[in-house]
Amino acid sequence: MPKRRIVALLAGLLLALNVVLAVAQSSSGFPLSFANKLLGPNMVRAEIVWKSGNVLHDYLLDSGRIRNVSVNSVTLVEKDGKIVTVPVSPAAKVTFNGAPLPLSSLRRGQRATTIRDGNLPADTVEAFNR
Repeated sequence: MPKRRIVALLAGLLLALNVVLAVAQSSSGFPLSFANKLLGPNMVRAEIVWKSGNVLHDYLLDSGRIRNVSVNSVTLVEKDGKIVTVPVSPAAKVTFNGAPLPLSSLRRGQRATTIRDGNLPADTVEAFNR
């Protein structure tokens, strides 16, 4: 097979693959850029209701500056001025700039986002630099 024909065939296959991937991404339901915009650094708080099988989850996300940390809770001042104390599970995944650490290591003034399912204590606390 001539070299030009192999190159043309390979280019056609790559083009077809790009088209398939673009169509699959655009039909996935919720654009990732839109989700990043909603849940990004400007988010104050969010409630996401999610159904998995027959189980309904009501996820509550709170984001703000840490005002206080206790043994089992974190108090945040959200961007709109609302103060919320979020109970935190002893088994919660707590991170600071992506590194795991104990809840007691978090400090006043750091930014944090908590994630909890309904009235349960938060199972995730993600903190990061101001």
